[in-house]
Amino acid sequence: MKPKLALIIITYNEEKNIERAIKSARELVDEVIVVDSYSEDRTREIAESLGAKVHLHEWKGYSEQRNYALSLTDAEWVLFLDADEALSPELKKEIKEEIIEKTPDYDGFLIPRKNWYLGRWLKCWSPDRLLRLAKKDKITWKGLVHEKIKLQGSIGKLKNPILHWPFDSLYHQYEKNLRYAELMAKEKYEKGRKFSILDLIIRPKLNFLKHFLLKRCFIEGIRGLIFSLFYLIYTIQKYSILYELWHKRDKKNN
Repeated sequence: MKPKLALIIITYNEEKNIERAIKSARELVDEVIVVDSYSEDRTREIAESLGAKVHLHEWKGYSEQRNYALSLTDAEWVLFLDADEALSPELKKEIKEEIIEKTPDYDGFLIPRKNWYLGRWLKCWSPDRLLRLAKKDKITWKGLVHEKIKLQGSIGKLKNPILHWPFDSLYHQYEKNLRYAELMAKEKYEKGRKFSILDLIIRPKLNFLKHFLLKRCFIEGIRGLIFSLFYLIYTIQKYSILYELWHKRDKKNN
């Protein structure tokens, strides 16, 4: 019997992206579930026009939204996409062959992701493998930001990529990185991770070198340099905010 497959997308003000994401998988899946945290644009309207079941849910964090979405489907398999992603035609065919047309040997699959950056696919950001396709009853989402699926079972790998358009501009990248840096700093703070001056002196440089040299972003020329420098800036943001959180706590206690 053909297994039921659901596409799940969480959204907030994604009217520019949501149509591409849904259309890329609509013919493959049995249902599309969109969990929207009260968008102020046409996200919900567009999603509903494409046949998606849209559920409003107050934002309580990335993992919370995704786990809530899981509770809304009875599908055996679930496929997660972000609104700024889409299935490549090759991946859609591969999922059909591996999940729908035969009994899979695995409970979940890692999928590579190609990332669009400053006008072209950025090779040094790949392979960016993510666990996005899995049996519903085997998974739960964990983490405040850069959240991941925790799967109880075996994991396979698919060959073809999810396509990702993460930034509209470098300003958008700066804003997005700052938001993630704040969330990561709060997560570290809540876990009791103390700030060290080395976090600002050493870590930004190491993060830059990791991407520019080890991941070979230098091959991408100016685009690779800019991408690597943004990781340096992101690291400064993250640990500066961590310092600020501990500084405010110490000041309050004194």
